[in-house]
Formats: sequence, C-alpha cells, structure tokens
Amino acid sequence: MTQLKGLVFDMDGTLVDNLEYHFISFDEYARRKGLTLLEPMSLKLNGMHSDDVFRTMLGEEQCKNYSLDELNRGKEEVYREMYRGHIEPLAGIMDLLREAKERGVKCAIGSSGCRENVEFIIDGLGIADLIDVSISGSDVTHGKPHPEIFATAIERMRLKPEECIVVEDAVNGILAGVAAGCKCLAITTTSTDEALTNAGATMCAKDFADITIDKLNQMLNS
Repeated sequence: MTQLKGLVFDMDGTLVDNLEYHFISFDEYARRKGLTLLEPMSLKLNGMHSDDVFRTMLGEEQCKNYSLDELNRGKEEVYREMYRGHIEPLAGIMDLLREAKERGVKCAIGSSGCRENVEFIIDGLGIADLIDVSISGSDVTHGKPHPEIFATAIERMRLKPEECIVVEDAVNGILAGVAAGCKCLAITTTSTDEALTNAGATMCAKDFADITIDKLNQMLNS
C-alpha cells in the first residue's frame, strides 16, 4: 500500500472560489487600458499561463504594443484590488490542511498565477504555516496543461509523483496532474464531473467538506 506523502493544490477555484474576480478584473483592466478583448475570459483558458491567456484574449497585434509582463502585472493588480476583503476558503480546506500537517503529509501550491497572487492568497487565508512549498507561474516556463508546475512542486517537496495527489478544479490542471504522474482529486467549482473525469480525475467533489487524509489514502490506492 502506497502511503500519501504529499498534496499539491491548485489555487484559484480550488483553495478559493475566485474565478468570478479574475473574469471581471480582465474586463476592468482592458477598460482602463483601452484594450479590445477579441475573446472573453472563459473556462477553457482556466489554468493556462497568463501569457497564453493574454495572447488569446488580445491577439498578437495588441500584445505587440505592450510587454506581456506589463499586461500581466497590471491585470493582477486590478484583480487583487477587487478581491481584497472578499477572500474566503473553500468549505473544508482549512480542516484538511490542518489534518495534513498533523499527520505529516506535505502540502504544496502549484498555481499558474503570479507569485504576488500566490502570496496574496496565502496571506489572506493565513495558511503560511500549513504550506511547505509554493510554485507560481512566475517560477516556471510552461503553464498547464504542461506538467511543469506540479512536477516542480513535487520535486521541491522531495517526493515521488506516485506518493502525491494533485487537487484541481480545471480540465487543464487535471491534464497537467495526470501528465506529472499523479492521481487527481477534482473540485467542481468551475468544471463538470464529466469533463474532469474525462480529463483523468480519479475522484470529484464539490468542496473539501467530506475529504479526509484517510479518504485520500484510499483514493491513492484505488
């Protein structure tokens, strides 16, 4: 029997149900900047690296006029401005993180978001003492569905993929977790059970209210 040693959590839509704020902050940033969105923010872009999201939403021509770093930084400043004061943990996640700490299961964050956003959520939830490793989109070259974010988190925890479970809400994230060699728990805040299962999720749940380390150990060995 393989013992669960690590959990790698996506952040947006998984630790917090904040996708609405990302959607409206894209619109607000584009309005302030005088940009034309060729394609609105949508669930198909969820989990992708922000550079790829901007290329899709603005097109290469508009992106030529600005550095992607400038666009990313500006949009995320608007997001944090709009979401500050509204941060709430997804149901059950705090209990699960505390149980993991008590039982010696390492916890990591593997998010496509920038480093500032990851620290913003960690601080907002007050979970710095419960997270062993955090990997952001700023730390890697490839966004999801590429496995680099999760593979890097697992490596920094000094664990093996088969000892870890990836927790995700997005199809791109589940694809990344599977490609990293992990079993995946899907949280259905932004996608359907069917879509997440088809992407490779082993189990789906609406939140963490009924998720325990023992249940995750069973899932790992199913």
